[in-house]
Amino acid sequence: MKQALTALAALAVPGTATAPAAAQEAEPPPIVVEGEKPQTEKALDELARDIAGNPRPRRPLARFEQPLCLMVAAGDTGMAQEVAERIIDNAKAAKVNVRGSGCKPNALLAFSDDAQAQLRAIRQSGRRLFAGISARDIDAAMGARDPVYVFQASKQTSASGEPIVSSPEAGGTNGIAGPQNVIWSAGRLKRLTREDLLAVLVVVDNAAIAGLTAVQIADYASLRLLAPTGEVDVAEAGAPRTIMTLFVAPDRAPTAMTRFDRAYLRSLYRLPAGSYAFEVLRAAVKETAKGAEDQE
Repeated sequence: MKQALTALAALAVPGTATAPAAAQEAEPPPIVVEGEKPQTEKALDELARDIAGNPRPRRPLARFEQPLCLMVAAGDTGMAQEVAERIIDNAKAAKVNVRGSGCKPNALLAFSDDAQAQLRAIRQSGRRLFAGISARDIDAAMGARDPVYVFQASKQTSASGEPIVSSPEAGGTNGIAGPQNVIWSAGRLKRLTREDLLAVLVVVDNAAIAGLTAVQIADYASLRLLAPTGEVDVAEAGAPRTIMTLFVAPDRAPTAMTRFDRAYLRSLYRLPAGSYAFEVLRAAVKETAKGAEDQE
């Protein structure tokens, strides 16, 4: 991780300060979700797939199994601290384990004056960008539409957390012939593998955050740091809202995470390790629909 942070030094503007948000030990304040228009489950299903990046239904969604240790790097130290504290509050609200002060970061949010140019320079120099992130990963992230570049390093392991043992007879990756993360026994679904997030890097262009609040920035970053996500188009009038539209339509974006945004994070970390994408997203949709009904 030290090497990763050293390689990222070029991304920090002069005078950048880091805010080790994991030092937050107090219980997070209650997070209020403003009233939202009730939505059909079909509309929420479509939003769920978009936010999660259209994952394969029967593949586990990646999440942090080890406690989160967050660092935020920005030229404005006050903003960095405010954003960091909000992200930690969001993580705790979703029941993500958070490390105390003095930990080694496994999640880094960095703000840059010219993120793409600096990432391209790192790519061309051959320097290490972040733990487990390859040159191919950099190339893929450079095509982002939002002024945000997201890198996630993950590892597949058994659902219990034990390493997957290779079998010479099985063949395929890690000795397993193709995706073998499910078996049926006495009518019950058993999960054999899970996807662990090891490290996540999110880089944001400074110019893009002008006019945005620290809450909006932190809530958007929380989803990008803690969960698999994809870029989301501006929703049609009356469709479900999400903080993930923050950079594509900042004037129309929510002021904070929406009910579905929070339900997605809660479902991801509440369900058993190795839960499939369709299980997580369905749970988020159900929770969102129920919450809207209760509010009527």
